[in-house]
Amino acid sequence: MERKQLFASLDGTPSHILIVVGLALALFAPLILNFKVAGLASAQADLDKVKTLRELDLEEFKRQQQEERKNSPEVVNYNRALEERKPVVMDISMPITLRTELQKQEDANNKKLQDLKRAVDEKDRERQKAMDKKQEELDKKYDTIPPRRLVSEEQTAVAGTRSHLMIGWLGRLLLLLGLLVVTLQSEGVRQKVVLIILLVVMFSALSGVNLGFQAQGHLGEERIESGAAPKPK
Repeated sequence: MERKQLFASLDGTPSHILIVVGLALALFAPLILNFKVAGLASAQADLDKVKTLRELDLEEFKRQQQEERKNSPEVVNYNRALEERKPVVMDISMPITLRTELQKQEDANNKKLQDLKRAVDEKDRERQKAMDKKQEELDKKYDTIPPRRLVSEEQTAVAGTRSHLMIGWLGRLLLLLGLLVVTLQSEGVRQKVVLIILLVVMFSALSGVNLGFQAQGHLGEERIESGAAPKPK
């Protein structure tokens, strides 16, 4: 028969090789993109780790400063002076000398509070300078430029990946060719079984269904957003 003359050279071992190689390529193709996506996820995780460590160290330093400020002598004395201060009540019926003396006391108390407030402000400025210095140290310790550059490179690599499409297409082509040869060269029940397998594989290839490891299937190629890493499960 013509079909046997046409596919006779591929019958037997060659067709089996086509099936095995085609299946291997079809299964391997999704791994190319998965590896690149994993690299992007790893780079994004490293960047997030650097940012988180910097934020934690800065938060810890802020807490230490807040505790030091709360217990500092300047703040304690200023708060005590505010609590102990009593408003001076002056009546017009008071003698001038008494009113003058009370006014002097009020002015002295105000000056004392101002001095204490200046001392508190001076310490706050020193703490702010220490905070700025700490931020510079953390910026050097947790430099985000290298991990950000790596994330950008990985995003570009994922967005530019095309080889898995060609490899997957070639694998499906070889698999279909091998199954087609086996189908045409078979007879009876075996031919029917192989024909069903051929139709299933052909439907998967034409509809764009990708079957990868871990029994994971989806329609079409996996879409990777260029600006975001895949969410961990």
